[in-house]
Amino acid sequence: MVIFGDYHTHTIYSGGRFNVKHATGTILENAMMAKQKGLKQIAITEHGFSHKLYGVKRKNIDKMRKEIEEAKKTTGIDILLGIEANIISSEGDIDLSEEDIKKLDFIIVGFHNFAKAKSIKEFFKFRLPNMLSLHRKKDIKRNTLALMKAMDKYPIDVVSHPGAHMALDFEMVGKHAIKTNTHLELNGKRICYTQDDVKKLVQMGVMFMANSDAHSAKRVGEVNNGINFMVKYDIPSSLVKNIEQFPHFKNCKR
Repeated sequence: MVIFGDYHTHTIYSGGRFNVKHATGTILENAMMAKQKGLKQIAITEHGFSHKLYGVKRKNIDKMRKEIEEAKKTTGIDILLGIEANIISSEGDIDLSEEDIKKLDFIIVGFHNFAKAKSIKEFFKFRLPNMLSLHRKKDIKRNTLALMKAMDKYPIDVVSHPGAHMALDFEMVGKHAIKTNTHLELNGKRICYTQDDVKKLVQMGVMFMANSDAHSAKRVGEVNNGINFMVKYDIPSSLVKNIEQFPHFKNCKR
C-alpha cells in the first residue's frame, strides 16, 4: 500500500496576524521530507486568511509560489499550492475570493474555532454554536447545509477533518461529496466518523484522502492514523484516492 501524496501540510507561513508560530517546517523542508519518505507529490495548505491566530497572509501567496517552484527543482517533488480555507457562514461562504482561487492549485476546507465569521450575525448564528460544541439537531442541519453550499459554490477538493468542531450529518455530506466530486479526509490527527458513518459512506462510494495535517516537516507523510482507520473499518483502498494513484484536483491546471 503506497501513498503517492500528502495533501494537507503546513509551514511557517501559517503564522497569522499575531505572528503566532503554528508550524515549524519550511516549504523546502516539507518537500525534502516528502522525498525521504517516498512521496511523489505534496500540497502546502496554510490556514485560510480569516484564521485570526494561524492564518496565512495574502501578501505571502506569491512568495510561496516562488519558493514552491524552487523546492520542486531542488527535490524533484511535485508541490501544489493550496489553502486550508475556513467556512465562515451558514450560507457556505469561505475565506477565499475569486482572485485568491485563481492563484491556487488545491483547496481544502474545514471549520476552525479561531476563524473570523463573515458577519456579527453569522458569528452568533453559525460560529458560536460550533465553538460551544452544540450538537442539537438544528445545529447539525445548519452545519451540513453550510458545507453542502460551500461544495456547490467553490472548487473544493477535500473536506478537512470532517466533523471536528462542526457536527455533521455524514450521510447527507457523503451524498453531496459524490455529487460534487469532493474527497472526505482521513486526518492524521483526528477522525470523527463513527463505524456506522463509515459503513454508509463506503456503500455510497464516497472518495477519501489520507493526509497528515503536518505542522512540522518530520510529520509530512505520516498518514498512519488514516490508514489504520481505513483497515479497521474496511474502507477499500480504491476509495482512498492518494493510495497508489494521483487524485484529480479541480483547480489544478496541470
